[in-house]
This record gives sequence, C-alpha cells and structure tokens, in this order.
Amino acid sequence: MKHFVIYALAAVMIFTMLGRFAAVETVSAAEPAVAPVLRMAKAAPAALQENAVPEEEVIQAGLLQANMSSMDDMYFKNALLEELGEGFSVHALSTAATGGDQAAMFRKMVERGYRLIVVELFDTDMADEYIRLAKENDIILIFIGEEPTPQQMAEMDNLYYVGFSTGNVMRELADAIILGWKNNQRALEIKDDDRLVFGVFTKDDYEENGSAEALTRYLSNAGIEAEMGKNAVTQAFEFNWKKEIDNIFYAGGEIIICDSSSYARQISEYLHDEEEYPKEKYERIQNTGIFLTVADATAQEMVKEGTAMFATGINGGDTGTAVAKLAKALLAGETPTAENVGIAPDQNRHIYITNRTVLSTVLTTQVGGDEDEE
Repeated sequence: MKHFVIYALAAVMIFTMLGRFAAVETVSAAEPAVAPVLRMAKAAPAALQENAVPEEEVIQAGLLQANMSSMDDMYFKNALLEELGEGFSVHALSTAATGGDQAAMFRKMVERGYRLIVVELFDTDMADEYIRLAKENDIILIFIGEEPTPQQMAEMDNLYYVGFSTGNVMRELADAIILGWKNNQRALEIKDDDRLVFGVFTKDDYEENGSAEALTRYLSNAGIEAEMGKNAVTQAFEFNWKKEIDNIFYAGGEIIICDSSSYARQISEYLHDEEEYPKEKYERIQNTGIFLTVADATAQEMVKEGTAMFATGINGGDTGTAVAKLAKALLAGETPTAENVGIAPDQNRHIYITNRTVLSTVLTTQVGGDEDEE
C-alpha cells in the first residue's frame, strides 16, 4: 500500500510538470511571429560571438520598394544592406510583389517602432501621410523614386530625398544623339532624310512628363530636326512589347529610347531574329540604335558589346549605398555632408546622384562623309 501511494504521488508530479511544459509551449506558439527581415542581428549570446552586436543597439529599419523583382531594385537593396552592415535589422517589402497597400505597410512599420523607413514613392499624394506619421513618431524618413514637393519636404527636418534629375538624363541623352549625328549620322537614320524620329519604350509617358518636348528642344537647338514617333508606355494595360516595337517602326522610328535593360536585351534579340526581321531585308532595322536611360550592369554591358549605343542614369547600387550612408549619418546625429555621405544634400535636403554614362564607339568615332554608300 505504501508503494502504491508513492507511485501515485510520483505520477501526479510528472503529469503536473508535463502540463506546465505544454502550457508554456502553447503560449509561445500563440505569440506573433517576428516579421521577416533581410538582415537580422545575431541571436546567439555575445560570449559565443566575436564582435557581436548587443541586442539593445540593433536598429529596426523598414524598406518599401515598388517592385523588388527588377534588377535595379535588387542592386539597391543589396547595396543598402552591405553599407548598413551589422547592427541593423531591415524589414523589406515590395508593394508590387505582395499586392498590398503601401500606406498600410508603412503604418505597420510605424506601429512596430522602426527608427528609419525608406520609401520608394510612386505617388507624391501619399507622401503627406508618411511625413505626418514620421514626424509624430520621430522617425527618419528617406524617399526615393518620385520627388516630393518643396512644401512636403519643408514639413520636417529628418526628411530627405535621394534621386536624380530627369532633366539631366534628357540633356545627356540629347548630347549623345548630337555626338552620334555629327560623327556617324547614317548609323542613327533609317530613311536618310536628314530627320530623326525617335521611338520611346518606357514606363512613363514621354509626352505627359515633358521628356519628349525637352529632348526635341535640345536636338533642335543643335540643328537636328527631330520628333517623337510612337510613345510605347510599358505600364499600359495588356502591353504587348513585340507589337509595340513593330509599331515604333511603323511610325517611322529610327532609334529606340528604353528605360529597362531587361526589355532592351529582349528588343535587341527580337530585332536580330531572322524570322522576324531578316537581315537581307531589314539590316538597318537590325542595327537600330537602342538608347538606355538606365545604367545598371546589363545596360553597361550592352553598350560594351555593341547591342546598345548609350546608357545613362543612376545605378541602383549607387543609390542604395548613398541612402545607407545618409541613414547612418542621421542616426548618429551627424549633419549629412560630402564627407560622410559622399554627396552633400542641397538646402532642401535633396541628394542628386551623378549619372553613370556609357557611349558606344559608334557614336564617338567619326566616319568620313565622302564614303560611298553601299
């Protein structure tokens, strides 16, 4: 009987301990999951890690990009993380990839106490709410993408914009065309009528944003009669890129201006497809000059290999590095300067990154004007 009582007490104690363990596990499982991050602070004890970052020093940051699937955005993200280094936990979301609402994602980051949020702005009207929330919660806010208005930028001190000037891109594009026209006009023409018709293959409407007018004006001032032919907007509903390329030539296009290196690569391959544009009949179309308003690794490689004539613009990696340097300076309480950021902000807290520009030898090499045409 004594043994039975002892066994019974032991069983009660065992089941009680199991019940407590199960309760603890149930509570832990019910806790909300930690948000996915691109780079997390090391979780092992500091004693087990050399140069470990103490948990209290980890800075929570958010990154909202319109489309992380593009190569340029990937370059941006990777450069940002590399420059920030240890001590930052960056939660990155793509509004296009998730199909979610950017504003809702921003509010969630504010609720979680992020000290820094980087937003690729695609609608300046949305900036007002972001600025208000950042100001109320003492958050450092950095915009990329669309440029906020001067009135919006004046709303708070810890608000910066990192980007580039579209006008500069059009100026450099015009300068490249003017140089090519001077050195090798026939390489830019298809019809040999001393006029240049440029086709546009970009996500933005060149007529609406004024780029067509600016480019035409620059070329006209240099004595080149030019006009925009087909304006193919790649974000249009049910966009068929091959059909739009055909339409560019139907509209008299002689060069193609493109803002995507991935599209440019496909366009080049399409023009050299013997079933679509046989060389015997369409040799000059095959040699159509592609002018890129991006300068990522693919765009630069296309110029070097001769499948594009020109590339200019911001490299996503350059932008990511600049944003990270700016963020570190601001979080350290420093005034951003050319020394700690690489580029000094202007008086309105804008940082404009210098474009990378690559030109083909077709544009830079002068061809004699008295050569017999084949």
